[in-house]
Amino acid sequence: MIKDENLINFYSFIESVKLNNVQFQINYVAIEISIEDLVMELIERVAGELGVVIYSLGIEGEFTDEQLAEELGVEINEVRKALFALYELGLASYRRKRDDETGWMEYYWKINYDKEREVLKRELEKTVEKLERKLKTEDETVYYICVNGCVKVKYDEAMEFGFTCPKCGAPLEYLDNREALNKIRTEIEQIKELLKKIS
Repeated sequence: MIKDENLINFYSFIESVKLNNVQFQINYVAIEISIEDLVMELIERVAGELGVVIYSLGIEGEFTDEQLAEELGVEINEVRKALFALYELGLASYRRKRDDETGWMEYYWKINYDKEREVLKRELEKTVEKLERKLKTEDETVYYICVNGCVKVKYDEAMEFGFTCPKCGAPLEYLDNREALNKIRTEIEQIKELLKKIS
């Protein structure tokens, strides 16, 4: 149950996975995660730790990359790299102005905290699209896998290899990917639930 509009629930479920003829039980634990945590995870993935630090500062108004680098004690190129990554996400914007004294272009940055839900929604929608493409491909393709786990190949490739692993020479066996398909479907549904709660 959501206690706060910014919290998102994941539900516990157990998935059975068979790998190299060994059955494993994976327990996915129920957790609550805030939208802010999801945004920070996204920022870290795209802009690194420095991007998280910059975003977490809660800077209001404009600032220059030089000011920020000096304040943080970090190389200006690292700050610029993180800021441009935030810009690519849509969480930062900038304007350029020529310095009258030096003639150099100065960048005045602003962090767009008001766009975090929009950005998170867009990124989650992209993830759903990728997963749906993966689901379609996995569903339409017959795979064979080496009994030693070396390779996973399509049926046509397995035929070319004589149903023998090209790396170790062991037999290639039919891969029943129903569990993988169900896992992808579950992930898609979870993300769609997140999207409903974010919107």
